Amino acid sequence: MLYAVLLVLPTLVLGGLHWHQLSLDHDSLLAAVPGDARDAGRRLEDALAHNLDELLRHENERAFWEYNAAYFPPGTIGAAIALVPSPLARTEATPGILGWYSHIADLDRLDESLTILCGAREGAAETERLKQDLRTSAIELVGGELRESVVQRLLRTRQTRDISIALPVLAVNMSDEQDVECLRDELAALRGMESRLHDITVSDFHVRFWRERDGTPRIAATRNVKVPRARLSTTTLPTCFRQIGRSTTLRQGFFIDPDWLLAKLPAAAAAQVLVGSQRYVPAGESLPAGVTAAVAIQPLHAMKIECLGQGDQDYGSVRIAVDLRGLQERIHTQTTRFFMVAAMLVLSLATGMWLLLRSVARDLDNARRTENFVAAVTHELRTPVAAIKLHGEMLADGWVEDEAKRAEYYRRILKESGRLELLVERVLEKARLQQDAGKAEPGDLAAQVLALEPSLLALGPEGVDDLRFEIPQDVPPVMLTNEGVRSIVTNLVENARKYAPVSAGAEPIVVRVAHDKAREKDWATLEVLDRGPGIPVQERERIFEAFYRLGSEQQRRTKGTGLGLHLVALHARAMGGSVQVLAREGGGARFVVRLPLAT
Repeated sequence: MLYAVLLVLPTLVLGGLHWHQLSLDHDSLLAAVPGDARDAGRRLEDALAHNLDELLRHENERAFWEYNAAYFPPGTIGAAIALVPSPLARTEATPGILGWYSHIADLDRLDESLTILCGAREGAAETERLKQDLRTSAIELVGGELRESVVQRLLRTRQTRDISIALPVLAVNMSDEQDVECLRDELAALRGMESRLHDITVSDFHVRFWRERDGTPRIAATRNVKVPRARLSTTTLPTCFRQIGRSTTLRQGFFIDPDWLLAKLPAAAAAQVLVGSQRYVPAGESLPAGVTAAVAIQPLHAMKIECLGQGDQDYGSVRIAVDLRGLQERIHTQTTRFFMVAAMLVLSLATGMWLLLRSVARDLDNARRTENFVAAVTHELRTPVAAIKLHGEMLADGWVEDEAKRAEYYRRILKESGRLELLVERVLEKARLQQDAGKAEPGDLAAQVLALEPSLLALGPEGVDDLRFEIPQDVPPVMLTNEGVRSIVTNLVENARKYAPVSAGAEPIVVRVAHDKAREKDWATLEVLDRGPGIPVQERERIFEAFYRLGSEQQRRTKGTGLGLHLVALHARAMGGSVQVLAREGGGARFVVRLPLAT
């Protein structure tokens, strides 16, 4: 009980607390899944918005004249005027951009002023087809813009910035015709205006999404370039420069590839911002097995793109899902590990309890056997001492005058003294065998046993021939000690006479030496057989323990100290053999001592 209180109970309490904490951790992990998914969604939205802002920033830095097929760059006024092809027409297209467009904000002049540039692409036919598609989309978009009210335009107004440009550069690049010959004729006028600057207003790009009649998605970024009227006499202006003589607004922009912006870009951003069991589910794909959707992302809303059609806000929506299988496997692993540790603790505690109970049982058994031994020794000592004292006093006081009677008393005193001596010798023999058993040597087992026959018969009951020796002549030499053989035979015969006494005419106790070449060619056996009550199966190992006797000393009628069979076992082991007790056919016990043959 003390062991259970001091070890088992604290272990159970700590195990319960650990399991409770483990359950709380599991619940908190599961509860944190939606929040983690929302955080991942916000990171993905921020990444999408950042990528679009970078694209718009790069295009905002582009000069407005680069939207012309050919333009007049600043600082190039010399002996002649040379128009440079726009990089939007001659270089490879920017990733994510389908093409650029520019026109004058005049519905009547839309078709003639609209310019479409698609960069350098593979295949002239493919480039031309793309230009036609973008031209159609641009006319549809621009036509809608020009038809909007002033209020709608103001609501869409973006941040603007003022830029100062040399008047010749502005005049040439705003020229309707860009006729080189006309410009060359007016070269003197251009040089005269070279030092004059003119301010223009450029707005930031505004991005819009719509779907055409056939369902094709389009994304366009548009900005306004406002060129105020130059303070010059329109009558003195060259024909080529009449455009700057009046206020003009240019609308410029570019088409963004929807597949890049709504598919490739979110996938690339998700690969960078998603962690652990979070999974990116593209638009139109179903959730894989074992995955729970946590949050939906609208890329158009995240990037603050205006949607022109109703319901377009959800176009290209993606999902951030959480694969709970990994989390569940982690929880399962932790739970399994906990139960494995718990099982080990339970096994350890059970083993400790079993060892403790076994130790206690062994100590109790030792205490009981010691108690039996003390009781037996007390009885064995009291009886011969009382007999010796009684007969000695009678002889000393002269109570016995008959010489035959006196001789009988002397014999009894000697017999009881022998009992005392035998008891002391057995105790000493046990201690000596435990320390030094002696060295076994080759010897004749049959001769050793036959030599003991006279003394064993003399110690038997008067008038009863209770021993029979069966000693063959062909027993090979075995490893033995003379004292060991004497002690084994004497103790086994005494034990048989004590517990299976032979009455007149009954079957005697058998002392047998045998060597079965077929069954045990390396061993010889010494056996003592009786017709007593036998030994219970559960007691056949324990009777060879020191001081162990069947039953209770308080109710015992037979003499003994529990050392005889123990000494038999000690001598047998000392000679390299073993001893066991078996049931004898027809009743009784059969003690078998196996000794190794001498090699």
